Amino acid sequence: MLKVNDIGKTYGKFIALENIDLEVADGEFLAIMGPSGSGKSTLINILGLLDQNYTGEYLLKEKSYKDASDNYLSKIRGDQLGFVFQNFKLLTTYSVYENIEVPLIYSKQKQANKRELVESVIKKVGLEGKEKNLPSELSGGQQQRVAIARAIVNRPNLIIADEPTGALDSKTSKEIMNIFTDLNESGTTVIMVTHDSEVAEYAMRTVFIRDGRLYNDEKSVKK
Repeated sequence: MLKVNDIGKTYGKFIALENIDLEVADGEFLAIMGPSGSGKSTLINILGLLDQNYTGEYLLKEKSYKDASDNYLSKIRGDQLGFVFQNFKLLTTYSVYENIEVPLIYSKQKQANKRELVESVIKKVGLEGKEKNLPSELSGGQQQRVAIARAIVNRPNLIIADEPTGALDSKTSKEIMNIFTDLNESGTTVIMVTHDSEVAEYAMRTVFIRDGRLYNDEKSVKK
């Protein structure tokens, strides 16, 4: 799926990432753990093709996009990647259905196919009956379900999740992680940043980052 060779990233004299080597296989579920300021967000910005200003080599499906145009990167992100964030990043004036539909509009899907895809992911994340609700009318867990549905509606190869349970209670966190597990078991590769060791246990593998360097790698057992 992806391969990182000797990635480095600096902000002035500050070293954010140093000598990062990482491989993630197709269908893997990887957790990245580390304290605040360790470089987690910097790393996933590179993995998500949101940052091209780094040293070293990053290959996504054996291709480098380091010199690609912004428009082309936007297309690749829309076609191949899905993003889930801690604070959901939903459009507050859009309904559940409309929020989920947004990536399909940008990818110029046919109208008939759009409805089929949106309805399919709404069912997958358990939001039937909430299609017309605004985000403000939903619980935190329901909003995260919308965010996940939006991330997967284009059927991406890779989902990148940044602290997806960070704003949720423990019961809701388990429900959200079960959705990620189901997605992974259906073949989607998942890379998840988390500070929660219990959440990381859902992954197949966990890598640890501190002061910009990966320093450990261990197997996890799925719940």
